[in-house]
Amino acid sequence: MIDEPTLYAVGGVAYAVTLAVLLLWLRRIPQRLHHYCRLVVAVMAVSTVCSFLAAAGVGAFSAHGYFFALPNVANDVFAYSLLWFVTAKLAGAKRRNLAIVTAAPAVQVLAFNFGARAGGLVTLVSTLIVIGGHVFVAYLFVGPIWETAQNRSADRRLLHWKARNLLLFLLAMLIAYAFISDAGAFTKFGDILINHYISVLIRVGFAGFLFANIRALDEAERADDRADPVRSPEFDGPTPEATGD
Repeated sequence: MIDEPTLYAVGGVAYAVTLAVLLLWLRRIPQRLHHYCRLVVAVMAVSTVCSFLAAAGVGAFSAHGYFFALPNVANDVFAYSLLWFVTAKLAGAKRRNLAIVTAAPAVQVLAFNFGARAGGLVTLVSTLIVIGGHVFVAYLFVGPIWETAQNRSADRRLLHWKARNLLLFLLAMLIAYAFISDAGAFTKFGDILINHYISVLIRVGFAGFLFANIRALDEAERADDRADPVRSPEFDGPTPEATGD
């Protein structure tokens, strides 16, 4: 059976390979879009380092009958906060909303790791923070941030819409898995394997999505520079023109 340090090392290799691919890919992307790409590259770099640190046993300890790897916690805080930041930035979100959706994942990760397993009232409050935090972030993205996105071109709005839905789904899946896992639904090996798989899927999947669609963002930003986009209050999804239908 593969132990947890080995899976951290495998995850580190996956992140390192993805990081190398993204750095090569970055050379083919217009300079004006590098500020988006570099944020995702930073996520992959930090994930690589943190995974190898966790594999080496750095910052590892046990509490409440659970194993904790501090590099992994730091990795989650950095990655999920930055990915939500990038997604909100695509919509041109206001600074207040940018700050909220960036801070919320950090609070959720810390609440789950150091509170949801403590027992008693602390567990209840931490659970409410984790689940309620995701609901609140979802509200911001389908409400105020989506309204702001109407001021962007159709292509950029579509890119944000896809990125938002991807993250909302993957992180909801991660939260559901985490609580089901704590209830003892999986074997120890299955628990470790699923946890690492979802973590890698979120980071690598989002990075691949953004880089694959970055050319559409380039065209969208040029369109935003040329003229104001057509605003449609009734718009509740990607336009037919943006999807090619």
